[in-house]
Amino acid sequence: IEMEILPPSQQVAAIKSGKYDIVFSPELNIFPEIEKLDNINILTRTAMAFSYLGFHVGKWDAEKNEVVTDPNSKMYDINLRKAMAYAIDNDSIAKQFFHGLAMRAPSPIAPVFTKLRNPEVEGFKIDLEKAKKLLDDAGYKDVDGDGIREDKEGKPLKINLAMMSGSEIQEPLSQYYIQQWKSIGLNVELVDGRLLDFNNFYDRVEADDPAIDFCLAGIGFSSDPQQVSLFGKTAGFNISRYTSDTLDAALSATVSPEAMDDQKRIELYKNYERIFMDELPVVPQLNKYEFLPVNKRVKIFDWTESRRGFGTEFDWSQLELTAPEPIVDSKN
Repeated sequence: IEMEILPPSQQVAAIKSGKYDIVFSPELNIFPEIEKLDNINILTRTAMAFSYLGFHVGKWDAEKNEVVTDPNSKMYDINLRKAMAYAIDNDSIAKQFFHGLAMRAPSPIAPVFTKLRNPEVEGFKIDLEKAKKLLDDAGYKDVDGDGIREDKEGKPLKINLAMMSGSEIQEPLSQYYIQQWKSIGLNVELVDGRLLDFNNFYDRVEADDPAIDFCLAGIGFSSDPQQVSLFGKTAGFNISRYTSDTLDAALSATVSPEAMDDQKRIELYKNYERIFMDELPVVPQLNKYEFLPVNKRVKIFDWTESRRGFGTEFDWSQLELTAPEPIVDSKN
């Protein structure tokens, strides 16, 4: 077995020519091209992660090692957060930006945990009129008639978004978000007027940089469905800095001795999911799919969901090759 680092720009050509049997972590933007190739099988599975809008509503108390939520923070009003959620069409984002390899995230619970999710919870579907009404009712009005809403005191309202650079879709995606929020009368701008690199993004978000009002981020799941370590009061990963007695109690219940009972655990997770969506510490955006190009000479390669959790891991000694050389695309 030989492994090499493959630059993104060389991925399509390498897959076409059969240079590699398997290409791990392929670039999203190559999917439309490799989907047409006849020398590979494309394996897919639901990614153990979701993206979300995290609104900065507090800070991290380093002495107590806990989240402190500030009810007076700019983004604390849940109607503001809900309005911004209703302005985004995640179904279209999944289709246009992710080539169909994503779906609207209805809740924070990973889709692989089917029994723990309430199928009636659908997340936020785009509804601009509902978004505008929420803002109107909450007191965010366009006082001077310029099409942009002021805050509840009639003062200018600018909301700063932190978003990471990276793939080629990040820039147009950021502009889509900003455009949608402008359509409901909100002035949203990128922090520093640009996308932030990965390290800068997380350094500033985790340090509660006051220049950041909210961010588009992502969280990975483990084979354990618990989310105390993601959204709990003492969770450093809780970058929105939101906590409440009801949310923390619901989270704690999911990892209590009572939750050892299968049926009770389902009940407790659905209660947590309901409270989460009612209080909205973050706004779920997308669940995504991973894909893996595998040359057709490869036999017995297991990429199933079950292999990522507990149980027998895939053993490379099980893999077989059915030809002495990788198969080349017939049109190559």
